[in-house]
Amino acid sequence: MIKQYLGIILSVVYALVIRILGGWDIIDINSFTYFIITPMVLGFIPFYFGGKAFRTSLGKAIVFPLISVLVFLVIAVMTSLEDLFCLLVIGLPYFGITLLASCVLYFVLKHREKNPNKKALSVLLLPLVFGMIEKQFPKQHTEQLIAHSVVIDRADSVVWKNLFAVPDLSKHHTPGLIHSLGIPRPLYSTYDRKTNVRLGYFENGILLNESVTESEVNRKLTFAIDIKKSSLENSPTLNHILKNGQVEFRYIRYELEKAGEGKTLLKLSTSYTIHSNLPFYGKFWGKVIIADFEKQLLQALKEVLEG
Repeated sequence: MIKQYLGIILSVVYALVIRILGGWDIIDINSFTYFIITPMVLGFIPFYFGGKAFRTSLGKAIVFPLISVLVFLVIAVMTSLEDLFCLLVIGLPYFGITLLASCVLYFVLKHREKNPNKKALSVLLLPLVFGMIEKQFPKQHTEQLIAHSVVIDRADSVVWKNLFAVPDLSKHHTPGLIHSLGIPRPLYSTYDRKTNVRLGYFENGILLNESVTESEVNRKLTFAIDIKKSSLENSPTLNHILKNGQVEFRYIRYELEKAGEGKTLLKLSTSYTIHSNLPFYGKFWGKVIIADFEKQLLQALKEVLEG
């Protein structure tokens, strides 16, 4: 009985070790190794250490590896290795691939009486080997541009004055799934004319250091984010995708157009590059996060200026 649960415990410990190695930059977090190879190994561990019980019970072959992944994710969130948002980002491939690997092993090994020999333990080294090899290859670069707009019932000159130093938005945000999973929302910003730097304050103590790179009065305002001078430590998701260079922001831009008497069309666009060996996955989640940020910011700013 104890041997069955040993597989779960060792799977959780193994997943945490691989995540820590990713934090130490020994392997890349946003990589084929972390999202594909590692969950495959997690599906193997309960079979090796669980013995015959797994080869004779499809239920255990399905449930136990999934429990391992769930416990790993919960511990990762509780220890601040990840935040709630990563339950989705990591959980989706981990649950799916671990379950697939476990079911394959069940049907392959269910007629065998003996456990896999000790040589099979070399499977545990696959994430480390593949991870180190993967780091030697150049990452794919995928450029993205996401834009949203809103009509504000105020003159363009009024809107313009509130873009350098954005007023307090904390009471004007609408609830959303992304925010509830730990992605911080913008609160307000300050602007220093001497340094030409805007400081964007977010929930959870997140601070973005942004310099003005382009300015056309009442028409266009462009910022560049200085990640090195920003404070991202309280958001594990933002910290490891931005500080590790997985996502590189090129610019954040406001554009203003008159939309009738005393009204302004305000467009917010974000240009960024994804550096990853899994560009399709990074592209998907990048759009989810940034689109939610843009829509939240524009709607909150509209309510503040019109209120």
